[in-house]
Amino acid sequence: MQTSKQIDIKGMQCGGCESIIEEAVSAMEDVFEVKADYPTGQCQLSFANDKVSLEDIYKTIEQSGYEIDLSSVSNKGKGNVFIKISLSLLALIGIVLLMVFSRKLWHQFSVPDISSQLSYSMIFVVGLITGLHCIGMCGSFVIGYTVKDAEQGHSAYLSHLLYGAGKTISYAMFGALFGFIGSVVSITPFISGVSILLAGIFLIIFGLNTLNLFAALRRVRIKQPEAMARYANKKRRNSRSPFFIGFFSGFILGCGPLQAMYIMAAGNADPLVGAKFLAAFGLGTLPALLGFGMATRWLSGSMTHRITQVSGVILIVMGSMMLNKGLMKTKSGYDFKSMSTALIQQLNNV
Repeated sequence: MQTSKQIDIKGMQCGGCESIIEEAVSAMEDVFEVKADYPTGQCQLSFANDKVSLEDIYKTIEQSGYEIDLSSVSNKGKGNVFIKISLSLLALIGIVLLMVFSRKLWHQFSVPDISSQLSYSMIFVVGLITGLHCIGMCGSFVIGYTVKDAEQGHSAYLSHLLYGAGKTISYAMFGALFGFIGSVVSITPFISGVSILLAGIFLIIFGLNTLNLFAALRRVRIKQPEAMARYANKKRRNSRSPFFIGFFSGFILGCGPLQAMYIMAAGNADPLVGAKFLAAFGLGTLPALLGFGMATRWLSGSMTHRITQVSGVILIVMGSMMLNKGLMKTKSGYDFKSMSTALIQQLNNV
């Protein structure tokens, strides 16, 4: 007998998670329709309840790296609402403060000006920090081939190397594509600043969403074609090679931090530079993700959730610095270095 069901899911972090859930549940027999929605955290199901149980569907979703929320809306009290509002206000205050002092922070975590020679080591650091998000997005796939190697009595080091190579090549390929798109447009210093500004906004929004603040912001996103996302997830899930699992990870363009990096790659206006830019970023994301894959036996689900939240805080910090840097390039931000220099000159003239 066919029945419909709506379930609440915890752990969706971007549009790419929708495709992962839909692909995993759709592969089950006697499941007819699956539609996941990241902004609401809900999934609509249509299945034969006399042939497949809801518990089996829950298990499939959980094996994909997500958590079923069985609590009802009525259990959400006013205290929880008050806490969320308070945290939201604190987040806004924190972002403003970060923007005010971002000039000092920028010297330590700087993403280089697009118009200048790129410091790939610093881009790597950016990827290293944002790589914490990859645990939630791609961790289940790393676990998959790691467990398979363990069952066969093989070391997972070669698989990790192949996965990293595939993912880096894929990122570089799309970086070159976005760099080419940027080269078609006449890039001015103002447009370069806008690209950094947009990247900062994307990182801030994604960080807030990771912390489950301002639920309405979940609807602010660039949604990639569903056919492309389904194709990439199908290839990742069916592939036996860690290389292709990593390669098709680059096709999941719904990831917020990755979208921010692609925007900045377009601002380079050079396919080769864009490829190098994203390759450095891709390499930076690997240590956190592969470290997670090597330590899956010791990390609980709650610990994974905490790690993801930490990445959200860091993304807000980085996004605030990027936002102010973009404003400075468009002659709208606070350039404390220039301000302090002008002040010293005025004092000397007194």
